[in-house]
Amino acid sequence: MDHHSKTPASFHLIDNNEMEYMGLIRHQIQPFFPNFASALSRQSPVDREMGRCAVVEFNEGFPPQSTSFRTSVELRQYLLATPPSPGIDSQNQPQRRLFILEDLPCNYILALGSRLRIPPSFFAGHYDDPASSTFNHRNPFELHATSQFRLRYGSSHRAEVDVPPHKAASVYAFNSNVHRYLHAYDRNGLLYDELRSHHIISFWNSLVDKDGSWNAVLLVDPPLTGHVRCLPSMQLVPVRRELRDESSMPKHYLYPELNALHELPEEMSEWASVYENPQYISMFDDTLNGFVSRNWDVGELNNPMAVVKLPRKLVIGMMLAFLRRRYLNLLRIQKTHVKPNQTLRINYLSNFSEGALSSWHDEFFDFIVGSCAAMKELIREMEENTVSLGLAKTKGTAGKLGVAPVPPQWEVDGWRSVLDLAHVVDELTNALATGYMQYITIQEARVSNGNAQSLSKITVLTMLFIPLSTVAGIFSMSGDFLPGSPRAWVFWVVSIPILMTLAYLYWRQQLVEVLLTKRESLLRLLEQRRKERDISCA
Repeated sequence: MDHHSKTPASFHLIDNNEMEYMGLIRHQIQPFFPNFASALSRQSPVDREMGRCAVVEFNEGFPPQSTSFRTSVELRQYLLATPPSPGIDSQNQPQRRLFILEDLPCNYILALGSRLRIPPSFFAGHYDDPASSTFNHRNPFELHATSQFRLRYGSSHRAEVDVPPHKAASVYAFNSNVHRYLHAYDRNGLLYDELRSHHIISFWNSLVDKDGSWNAVLLVDPPLTGHVRCLPSMQLVPVRRELRDESSMPKHYLYPELNALHELPEEMSEWASVYENPQYISMFDDTLNGFVSRNWDVGELNNPMAVVKLPRKLVIGMMLAFLRRRYLNLLRIQKTHVKPNQTLRINYLSNFSEGALSSWHDEFFDFIVGSCAAMKELIREMEENTVSLGLAKTKGTAGKLGVAPVPPQWEVDGWRSVLDLAHVVDELTNALATGYMQYITIQEARVSNGNAQSLSKITVLTMLFIPLSTVAGIFSMSGDFLPGSPRAWVFWVVSIPILMTLAYLYWRQQLVEVLLTKRESLLRLLEQRRKERDISCA
């Protein structure tokens, strides 16, 4: 069915504002985000509610108050009861609200977008797979905006897709409204490790009013649930959190500590509460839990970007863990005869000829080429993340960054650590690719030398037997020299000296070298015996 042929009756409970907002998606941004517009129109009634949404309200001197919405109807009622900019309320507090939306359900998008006047491209840029070749997810005319950002990052999952071996695939689709994919390793392949996926976190905030009121929206991806979809059938298959063989994957806690404490609080009872310990399973839950029992100063509350400090830290932590796992994989890929925990970076690529990459295989070549290309793209994405946050000055953003707020030092250091580690992994990948190609070239040269030696032996045999054929041809001219004739012995009397002469001429140099080596060995032995005799006599 064509998008324009849908009737308003198909979107029940949607008012005029939301219908107008849906019209923007269908007509205005559809050429720039065709996948998002068509997918939003195709969502079933269940899909339009498939997601979670909550709001966090910030008041000076009080912990943040969070409210979760079970349906889009509850969200719509909340937005109607609390206008976007009500001014000063009964507590003399500006209205500061952060909406957190997981996934992209149509009903929630229409409610938030129409009431908060959010440009539809904010939701549309969050839809496509981060690993796909999309272009409009970032605004090329505003690389860094003080009111929004979009970050791409990778994540690992210690789980297995519960399918028979003959039905196993390398890519599965998340059971969600956004395009997210789960990448699996072949159990019998070069490397078997945790599942991995790529995600996006997007942020938008309204202009800050004179009284300090503002609204903000944080879009997060849904976590890996109990089911994923097979491609291309889109059939649901279960995901198992317990591994069949725990020893098949090395266990490492690769997430960094998020706290930057100089010293513990004076009150001993507060020591445990100062630590942020996210579960790294759901960005939605970790973000909400990070607001519990936390007081904010006025300076932070006046800056909407400051209230989403925790999810930005989570992205850095997840990206570091993702890259650390890639680093460990490269270290142990050659050490197939060593336990993973015994793999050392100081002898990386040592004993290359004994490792898994010591022989040519199409799978190995594909792995290396793909890894090198993927790391180049990953580094580019991380650099774009830093530009989006205003952490890196470029030619196009130098003037704007000059008046922008100074970025927090923890974020500058965090993304610098991500980029440094990404370059380390890239260099290791290039070293592996260079070593592999050079070693295969050496092996090919050895094979070529072996073939040449085999041909030389055939040449020698030909050289030896051609004279015999010549002599045999000469003696075959007369019947007296044929086999069984009285003079048959003359053939051997003539042929054997010829063979010996040719063999001597061909192997003379080798024979001389062998005799010289034997002579030197004998002389060294005699000299050693003489010294031993002199020592014993002394």
